[in-house]
Amino acid sequence: MTEADERLGYRALFRHPVASRLVTARGISELGDFVGLAALLLVAYDQTGSVLGPAAVYAARTMPALLVATVFSGWLDVPARRTVLVWLSLAGAVLIAVPTAVPRPLPAIVAAGLLGAVRAAYSSVNVAVVAESVDPPLRLPLFGLSAFANQAGQVIGLLAGASLTVALGARVALLIDLVSFLIAALVLAGLPDGRREHRGTRPPATAGFRIIAGHPVLRAVALLTLATMITASLPETLAPRLAGGGWRPVVLASSALGGAVFVLLAGRRAWLARLAGQVATAAALAGALLLAGALVALGAPAWALAAANALIGAGGGWLIGAQATFARLAPKERMGQVEATIVAANIVVAGCGIFLLGSTAELFGPAVSYLAAGVVLLAAVLLTRPDRLSAAAS
Repeated sequence: MTEADERLGYRALFRHPVASRLVTARGISELGDFVGLAALLLVAYDQTGSVLGPAAVYAARTMPALLVATVFSGWLDVPARRTVLVWLSLAGAVLIAVPTAVPRPLPAIVAAGLLGAVRAAYSSVNVAVVAESVDPPLRLPLFGLSAFANQAGQVIGLLAGASLTVALGARVALLIDLVSFLIAALVLAGLPDGRREHRGTRPPATAGFRIIAGHPVLRAVALLTLATMITASLPETLAPRLAGGGWRPVVLASSALGGAVFVLLAGRRAWLARLAGQVATAAALAGALLLAGALVALGAPAWALAAANALIGAGGGWLIGAQATFARLAPKERMGQVEATIVAANIVVAGCGIFLLGSTAELFGPAVSYLAAGVVLLAAVLLTRPDRLSAAAS
């Protein structure tokens, strides 16, 4: 990416017929998703009285997402991309209607599980569209702005969702999520038809795993991504226990705020597309997790924990570089399946990881959860050797 590409990145996105609609739909959908997620998390925590309630909301997504990566992944590259994106958005609206009608822990967990499958498939096809229809210089800015929409959606959505749930009840927040799915479907329906490329016969369910495992760079980036995803939901899961009153929404949204600022600033910078930049940022994330654990152990005030969570969110922003690496190195005709594999693996690892870390928090305290997550990620960083992989990535 040249300096000119960096300067034009975000402006050029909104002049692109595909990128502009993908970013717009992402922003609408993400905002609604996190308004609804805040409601689901608070319903699960308040009605169970345990941090394992919110952890179960995240963990429920693992098995449906795994099915997307295996049994159904071969189908993602068969139908027209636009059709798949629209129908997945409509499916999300139908699923979120269940806890809207019955705001209880069990419907919330079931809906969260099925939505995990929908989001895994949606993200996979979304990246496939980018790989096929967006030129390489615009991809990192597109992933950066999409990640900003995700993080900003978390900040605004979690604050608004938590506030609406406390003031008016969970149904209002969940209804907003439902409407956002419908609006996103309308935006995606306006995507160009695109080229109907011949993608060959439907591959076996394990083809995505084989492609990643067989490429040294994709394999290394995938392992570091999975280590990062173990920590992805930790700040939000522990927030209801660590903060009360007016500080609860702030601590709940602080990680997303840090991530939003980072990806907006870094999304146009070529250094994040390089392996060395990605590994360095992941190392900073490990340090932020260890810092948060130390602050909790020392009984630091809520504002200090919010600041540490913001650093955690910023460190997690390195994942937009991982997305750009996958879009560049994976076969375009199998991009949907490859992305489904890594997205579903992320969801499975994040769900299992947060349940283990939530259990650790219940048994040994939140500080130990933060510290354990930091140690695991630091070990993964130390095992990654970007200097040896740079040639393979060229």
